[in-house]
Amino acid sequence: MKLNYKNQMIISIVVILLANVLSTIFKHWVYRSAGFVICGLLWIIHPVLPKGAEVSKRTLWWVRFAGLILILIGVFTRVYIY
Repeated sequence: MKLNYKNQMIISIVVILLANVLSTIFKHWVYRSAGFVICGLLWIIHPVLPKGAEVSKRTLWWVRFAGLILILIGVFTRVYIY
């Protein structure tokens, strides 16, 4: 199955939501952080653009940069649930 922009966006949202649910159930921040890291890696490894977007090295670089931002959110933020 080849991922397009819509499918990859849906997968990213589902992974982050599932990670947040697991984090809430088990009361540990690692699950939420792992969800963001997984989504970030997905966008870095497989950058896709929406239909009609100009495909160039610069736009693909920005998509990868957004994946890096997701990884940084996962690594540097922690929400402790009591």
